[in-house]
Amino acid sequence: MFDRDEERFATLGLAAKLPSAVIDSIWDIIDQDLKGVVRLPQVLRFALIARNGQVTVAFDAQHDAIMEFDLPVSYQREFPETVAVLDDGQYQTMMLMDELSV
Repeated sequence: MFDRDEERFATLGLAAKLPSAVIDSIWDIIDQDLKGVVRLPQVLRFALIARNGQVTVAFDAQHDAIMEFDLPVSYQREFPETVAVLDDGQYQTMMLMDELSV
């Protein structure tokens, strides 16, 4: 799951509400901070939090740990509260929660 060499996508709905810097940062968090550290289920959920005007990405590893990552990106009210990332075994897709149908 979540192999960095597999194809990765973001839905148009997500790309319309979130800058590519945040999308790319979430992929980096998966690759550099989560993979091999915590068990990754088929669907990952990331909360986007405003902290001191910047974006903080929070990940809950289902009772293993809650990890937060501060990004050097200004938070905008239009950002979604939560982002889902699905690995269906063929593709990895980042999307808005209401686009998730698993």
